[in-house]
This record gives sequence, structure tokens and C-alpha cells, in this order.
Amino acid sequence: MTGVIRLSDEDAAVAAADVDYDDIDSAVAEVESEPNPEPRTAGFTRGRRILLSVGVALIVLPLTAYLGVGWQIYTTLAYADPGYGDQEGNLPDGFNVTWDEYAGFDTSPYEVDYYENVTIASRTAGIDLDCWWIPVDAQEDEPTATVVLVHGLRASKAGYRMLMVAGMLNEHGFNVLLIDLRDHGQSTVEDGMVSIGTKEYIDVMSGVDWLIDEQGIPEEMIGLWGNSMGAGTAAITFGQDERIQALVLDSGYLDLAAIVREELIREGYPGWLGPATVWAAFLFGGEALLEPSPRSAFENAGNRSIFITHGTDDGRVDPHHFEDMLGLAEDLDVNASGWLVEGTGHTEAIITNAEEYEQRITDFFTASLT
Repeated sequence: MTGVIRLSDEDAAVAAADVDYDDIDSAVAEVESEPNPEPRTAGFTRGRRILLSVGVALIVLPLTAYLGVGWQIYTTLAYADPGYGDQEGNLPDGFNVTWDEYAGFDTSPYEVDYYENVTIASRTAGIDLDCWWIPVDAQEDEPTATVVLVHGLRASKAGYRMLMVAGMLNEHGFNVLLIDLRDHGQSTVEDGMVSIGTKEYIDVMSGVDWLIDEQGIPEEMIGLWGNSMGAGTAAITFGQDERIQALVLDSGYLDLAAIVREELIREGYPGWLGPATVWAAFLFGGEALLEPSPRSAFENAGNRSIFITHGTDDGRVDPHHFEDMLGLAEDLDVNASGWLVEGTGHTEAIITNAEEYEQRITDFFTASLT
């Protein structure tokens, strides 16, 4: 049986008086002072954050180290070394071969009687290009077929190979323009580094601008020759500039990623650091080493002509690049021909086979430009 206990007013008053309100206030304060119990999910979230931080560190730290090594390699191998170096004193009207093995080589047949020192403004603001202009006849008003020469890495217009080619072509009735690329020779030093042609090609296009605007040379009468990195640069230029009608590539390369990897291996670095070098050059130095590509010379050739030469014993740029270029030309139905020189090394054919070299390049430019 359930009952209800009823207190009289007097009993209720007595009960209320017996309550200790201080104890109640103290208990409430104690409860309120305790920290809120942590939700069960909070500990889980903190653990996920720790794991995420560790994961990011495991990715970022090795990647940073990988790129750091790539940057160190790039700055070690891609310096330009402005000036003339051991070519100091070489001029179109008198020069020597500085390669010890051929130090006594007679260069007198390739010396010219007249040349001009000219400065050409690059399309890149602030870059002035130091050049030698060798006209067939300084008094001739009629335009003459003209060839632009492009030197290789840490070389210049004063290199004996450049001067020999200039003499060969000039003797056969061609004007010649020799350019010091930026960061080389006496041209403006931009940052002292090279991009294996992907920025230097702008300087070559600037030389073509000068030929057309200042010398009145028609587009159909302009050719281009380059060796080593100069060949890569010339190929890129040819692919970007349809004004150039004929191209000679001596000891050049087709694939920029491959040449970076092969250069690292040649210098004693593992080839898998190639991508690190490329990306570090771009991220830290602003150098795009893969585009534009020498492949564009073949992809954009149209009906223009290309001549390729390489030595079978080239230890700097592997001869497979020669085969790759001819293979691509065949695939794309490009008007290209080649001369693989037995027993010669990097850019050596001009010395070891000078007479045939002269005959082949002058015949090619004569057929292509005149």
C-alpha cells in the first residue's frame, strides 16, 4: 500500500531549517570546478593528427633532400663560365686550335680578311649579345645566303670550331653571324647558368631578327649551324622559328631528359637523380630544362632541310641521339640526312675530317639556301 506522508506546516519549517545550505553550495562548486570529461573522439582525432604529421614528414623530408641534391648537381654542372678562357686572342682573321692533340693544326685556310664586331639586343630585356658579322662583301647591296653559328657549353664565338666553320662557309660565298650566347663569351651575364638551350634559343632568334631587320637578309636565305649544346639550342630555335630554312646539327641531342640523365652518369652521379636536377632547376632557379625541346625541329620542320653529323666514339653525347634524330625524321617524313663519322669523338670531325666536313656542310647550305 502506498501512502503519502503529509507534514504539517510546522514540521516542514523544522525540516527546512535542518538543511545545511553551505554543504550544498560547496558540492555544486566542486562539481563546476571539475574539467568537462573529454569526449571519446577527441583522443582519436589527436592520434590521427600525429599520424598525419609523421606521414607528411616522411614524404616532405626525403623530397626536400632529393631536390636539394638535385639543385647542388645543377649548380655544379650547369655553370656557364663567361669569357673566352683558353680561346682568348682567337679572332676570325687569326686563331689557333687549343686542343692539345691537334695543337699544330693549320687554321690559315679558314681565316677571313674582314669582319665586324656587332652588338645585338636579345629579345630578353637587358641581354646584349656580342657577335661577329662576316659578310661576303661589305659593299654588296644584294642579299646573300647567311648562316648563324651557335657554340656549345662554356664555349664562345672565339672557339676554333666556330671560326673554322665560319671560314669554310665564307669561302664558299655565305655571310656568317657568330653569336656569344648569354652568360658566354662577351655577352651579358644573366645568372651564370645554362638551360641546355631552352632559354638560349631566344638569343639565336634575336640574331635572326637582326639579319632581317638590319641586314635585309630574306628569310628564305637564312640557315643555322650548331655543335654540342649549340646543336641542341639550334634545334630548338629551328623548331620555334619558321624563318630559318636549313639546319646543321653537329654532335647534338634529341631528348633533353635523356641528355640530363646521361650527363649525370658521365659525371659520376646516379641517373635517377635526373628528375631531381630538372625539378630543382625549375623550382629554385626558374630554369625550364625540358621545354621547348629539340624534337620540335623535326616536328615543325615542314619542307625545310636538316643535316645531322655525329662521331661514333662520342663520349659526351651518345651517338644514339644521332640514330634517334634520323629515326624521328623518317617517322615524320622530314627532309633530313646524316653523316656518322667513324672513329671520331665529340665534335671532332671538323678536325679529323676537315675537307669532307667542309664539302658536306657547304653543299648542304648551297642546296638549301641558294
